[in-house]
Amino acid sequence: SALSSDVIILDVTGMTCGGCAASVKRILESQPQVSSATVNLTTETAIVWPVSDAKVVPNWQKQIGEALAKHLTTCGFTSNVRDSGRENFFEIFEKKMNAKRIQLKESGRGLAVSWALCAVCLVGHLSHFFGAKASWIHAIHSTGFHMTLSLFTLLVPGRQLIIDGLKSLIKGSPNMNTLVGLGALSSFAVSSMAALIPKLGWKTFFEEPVMLIAFVLLGRNLEQRAKIKATSDMTGLLNVLPSKARLVVSSDSGESSSTVEVPSNSLSVGDQIIVLPGDRVPADGIVRAGRSTIDESSFTGEPLPVTKLPGAEVAAGSINLNGTLTVEVRRPGGETAIGDIVQLVEEAQSREAPVQRLADKVAGNFTYGVMTLSAATFMFWNLFGARILPSTLYHGSVVSLALQLSCTVLVIACPCALGLATPTAVMVGTSLGATKGLLLRGGSVLERFSTVNTVVFDKTGTLTIGRPTVTKVVSQGQGYQEDPDARLSANFKCIYTTSLMPLLGVSKCNPLSLKGTSDRHQYKVFIHKSLSK
Repeated sequence: SALSSDVIILDVTGMTCGGCAASVKRILESQPQVSSATVNLTTETAIVWPVSDAKVVPNWQKQIGEALAKHLTTCGFTSNVRDSGRENFFEIFEKKMNAKRIQLKESGRGLAVSWALCAVCLVGHLSHFFGAKASWIHAIHSTGFHMTLSLFTLLVPGRQLIIDGLKSLIKGSPNMNTLVGLGALSSFAVSSMAALIPKLGWKTFFEEPVMLIAFVLLGRNLEQRAKIKATSDMTGLLNVLPSKARLVVSSDSGESSSTVEVPSNSLSVGDQIIVLPGDRVPADGIVRAGRSTIDESSFTGEPLPVTKLPGAEVAAGSINLNGTLTVEVRRPGGETAIGDIVQLVEEAQSREAPVQRLADKVAGNFTYGVMTLSAATFMFWNLFGARILPSTLYHGSVVSLALQLSCTVLVIACPCALGLATPTAVMVGTSLGATKGLLLRGGSVLERFSTVNTVVFDKTGTLTIGRPTVTKVVSQGQGYQEDPDARLSANFKCIYTTSLMPLLGVSKCNPLSLKGTSDRHQYKVFIHKSLSK
């Protein structure tokens, strides 16, 4: 990648909303050795451009990266510097996928518990609404039971959300969890005071923390599934690389050699590998012996296979069709053309679109604005609300209504979607494009593409498949009538191209005929001399 030699890439965890991403960006850019930084919430990465003076230090990427990662970790965002020279992108993506799957499983357990508690709460309300008379129904609908239910929700499924939100608030970087935690705790506190001190005349709403935690955890679970789906598009692109390679091992005398299967990422420059017909090439290299045709359509878009002779270059992931090749590895295992494509796509996903920069800027200060608005809501309804709208106080006190509405503001206003929507759209778009052979260099390109009114297409492989097929067979006779029996010849896809023989299933070929098998019968199709030229 063009950026990898000039930037530092950090893998950052612990970001839950646009406010978190803005906080990480602010923390990084506050460091004296950092010129600028971009943070992607969806890919959980940060790309840092250091100042020019910092690059004069030997091994500056590792030193500055480790210092920045340590500082972010102390600020509550666990980070690691990515060493692209030691780890290939397949391993990095696999680690991310495994971590996200574990996180999804843990959140799934919390989601199940929270919705079970929410269901119990709903059963109590519905039974009271329909006038159920059973004693256990009255117990479920009692204030004490709802208080216990709410407390259990805060201590078990919602514990991590509340702790993370309070930590972020103490460190001066409040996030979505801060709003959720404050909303849940304030609702529980107000309801507890109303239950324990009845003379206040306040209303209790213990069900709000239960339902709030349940819906937040549901949104978090869906968000994690969306991230895994988007990352799966890129891991699917990497999965075309074979995990094993047939390494040529020479004997001590050098007179004979044998092959042994080794992991593809363990190959070194200069190793020789054997690629059999039907195999994918495990590493980028140069053909040293053999002759074959290679399907490189996944890289070049050209549908026709390319003949490879000694001295020709081959790319990892391309398909060997009909001959055995001996390939000398030119790049170490894990460093492949597909890996370069994935790295380009990941860096493109980290480039902010103009609308994303605006969203992140708003999300960074959004939490403070929401807390201020919540306090203003309490003051307004406590001082003026009852005078302006006296019908709102059909029962309960003014303070109780003001507290309930201020808690509602904290609960419903979260910057999660604000900071997550744009990077998720960019990630999905660039990932799907890469799987279909289209490389997009960032969200800014996608945003400018909306103004395009003309598209100029290149050669075969874009608008056409480039693989001719027989659509109709006619027999020479009375007006060239369609001959149903002659459709059998269509199974041969009779095209006189020797390089296509392995694809077409043709067992024998000469300049004047094609021979093959269809429906357990052998057929021979002759080509006219004029066509063979």
